[in-house]
Amino acid sequence: MVYSVQEDIFIVMSYYPNGTFVNGECMYSVTVCKQKFLPKYRDLIIQETSLKAHIKDVINRFVQTSSVDKGKSPRRPSVSEEVVDDFKRLEQNPQTSLTRFPQQSGVPVAT
Repeated sequence: MVYSVQEDIFIVMSYYPNGTFVNGECMYSVTVCKQKFLPKYRDLIIQETSLKAHIKDVINRFVQTSSVDKGKSPRRPSVSEEVVDDFKRLEQNPQTSLTRFPQQSGVPVAT
C-alpha cells in the first residue's frame, strides 16, 4: 500500500508524544502509534503487520533525514535522438518485423 504524506506525518506526530521514560531513556511504542492510526484512517484497507513495518520505516526516515519525504524517485533514462530516428523509420516502414528491427537499427531489444 502507498501511504500519503499526510498519513506519514500523522504517524510521526502520534509516535513521539507517546514516549515514556524507562531507566532514564525515552521509549516509544509502535503499537500505540498503530492504535492511534487505525481509527483515524479506518477507511483504508491495511494489514496490521504491514502498517507496523511502515511505521518503523517512516520513523527511521524521519530520524535520518528530519523529513517524511521519500526523496526523489529515479527518472526514466533519456532516449537519444538516434533511437527516436530509428523508431520513426520503423513507423514509416511498418513491414519491418519487430525481431529484425533491433538487428537492422542497432537499438537493443530492452529499449
